[in-house]
Amino acid sequence: MWVSVVLLVVFTALLSTTYLCLWRQQSARWDEPVHHAAPRRMAWRRHADA
Repeated sequence: MWVSVVLLVVFTALLSTTYLCLWRQQSARWDEPVHHAAPRRMAWRRHADA
């Protein structure tokens, strides 16, 4: 029984540590400007209108 309790405590500690690290990383990204993969300019048309 004690082994189960120790494993549960270790698993909970690892899960909470991971959650905190990801939460801090996500909150740090909100300060940076958003970068989009595609530019917002119009694409050149390759075909003439019919």
